Amino acid sequence: MKIFKILSIGVLACSVASCSDSEDFNTAGNVSVEMGEATIRISEDQISSASFNYIPVVVKGEANGPIRVNIELTPVGEGGAVSGVNYIMTSTSIIIPEGETTGSFQYYPKGDSEINDDRSFTAKIVSVEGASIGQNNTTEITLVDNEGLIPVYYTGLAGKWNAVYNSMYDGPIQGNPTIEVVNEGETGYGSVVTLKDFPDAGFTTIGKFGIDGVNQIITLSIECGQIIGTFNSASNGLGNVFLAPFSGSSYWNGGTFTLQFNFDLKSGEMLPDADGRALGALIQFAGGVSIYDGYDAIIMSR
Repeated sequence: MKIFKILSIGVLACSVASCSDSEDFNTAGNVSVEMGEATIRISEDQISSASFNYIPVVVKGEANGPIRVNIELTPVGEGGAVSGVNYIMTSTSIIIPEGETTGSFQYYPKGDSEINDDRSFTAKIVSVEGASIGQNNTTEITLVDNEGLIPVYYTGLAGKWNAVYNSMYDGPIQGNPTIEVVNEGETGYGSVVTLKDFPDAGFTTIGKFGIDGVNQIITLSIECGQIIGTFNSASNGLGNVFLAPFSGSSYWNGGTFTLQFNFDLKSGEMLPDADGRALGALIQFAGGVSIYDGYDAIIMSR
C-alpha cells in the first residue's frame, strides 16, 4: 500500500464518424450475396445498444457498385424470438459498398428476468439490388436463456476465495475475499453480489452478476466510483476509499472493471482494462485525493 497525492484527473475523448449511401448499384453480372453463417447462438442478456451483435452477409463475385440487401425476420416455432420484443434489429436493409466483400446486420437482444426456453428467429434475404440471392439465404439466430443457469452459478459463486492482487507498488499480495449473494426471493437475487475484504481486508465491494451460457463464463461487473470503506490517516484525517481507473498519477471518473469466472466455479481473474489502466483504490480526504493502492491484475481460485 502506498499513500500519495493524485496530481490529475484523466480525460477521455471520443470521435464520431459518418457515412453516406450510394444509389448507383452494381451492374456487373455473376455477383450474388448470401448469409455468412447458417446458425448463430448468443446470450439473450447482452442488452446494450452500445455493443451490437452481427449477422454477416457475404458478396460473391466482383461488383462495380454498391449492393442493397433486404432481410425478413421470422420467429422460429411457438415461443420464437420476436423483433422488438426479444431483440432489436437496427435495420432490415443494408448497403454493402463497392469493393467490400462482406456486410452485416446489427442487432442486440433485449433480455429478460424469466426462466424460459431458448428463443430463435430467422433472418432471410428476400430481395437484393445490384446482385442475385445466393443459395445460403437464411441464418437462424438463437437467443440462449441464462436465467435457468442462475440457481447453479449465482449461488455457486458464494463462499471463501483465495486471491492474488498484483499491487502496482508492492507486487503480489495474498488475500481471502468472501463472495456473498442474495437469497432467492429477495431483491437483488441473481444480480447483486457482495465481495467482502475486496480488494483488501476491511473493504466491501458491490458487483453485478452476469452469465453467458454460450461461452460458459460468469462475470462480476464492478462499477467504479463506489465507496468501499474508509481510511484514517494521521496527517489527513478520515477519508472515504473509492474505486476508479488509475494510471501513473491520474485517475478517471466512472468506468467498470470485470471479474470473469469459469463454469467450474474454481477460478477467475480480472479482465485487463482496454486502456491499460489499473483498478485503483483511492482515498477522498477533505484536502484532496490520494492513492491507497492500484491493482493491474487479480487472480482468484479455490
